Amino acid sequence: MFDDSTTEPTQEPREWFCLRTQTKREHIAAAILSRMSALEVFCPRISQVKRTRTGKKRFVEAMFPGYIFAKFHYPTHYRQVVHSQGITRMVELGDQRVIPDRIIQDLKASIPEGILEAPDLSIEPGAEVEMVAGSLKGLNGKVLARLPAKNRIQILLEFLGREIKIEVQPDDILLARDKD
Repeated sequence: MFDDSTTEPTQEPREWFCLRTQTKREHIAAAILSRMSALEVFCPRISQVKRTRTGKKRFVEAMFPGYIFAKFHYPTHYRQVVHSQGITRMVELGDQRVIPDRIIQDLKASIPEGILEAPDLSIEPGAEVEMVAGSLKGLNGKVLARLPAKNRIQILLEFLGREIKIEVQPDDILLARDKD
């Protein structure tokens, strides 16, 4: 489908494909592909809290480790896409390789910013915790409730002989069982 007046292809039908990437290089492969003008790239990511030697830290990783999605015209761009840096191959199931557009649109709608904020699910009501940041660092308490609207946790602390309720960020506490 070429227009006689130019050597550029006319509007081509584009479809979504799943691409296998090198380990821990999804965001790099997506950035390289997104520079190509005829491609749309979607690399959903998840932000989650993990424990490190220096305390809890938030990491952003691929939601689907080793995979990204790209929308392009297969006959025109296949070779350029699969030979891009960070891409190892196109995912296929028999002769099926196209991902329905509605699936990607639903996924994009559920992750509007492209990064899903995952709460620290290990902190449930009743859990014994220790404050690891702020002026109450070192005090122990019990989780009363998760306050998802504020992304905060309500804790009951014994302080100066009386019990007090406080609200803290999940990153400011550590489960008592996780202490070294």
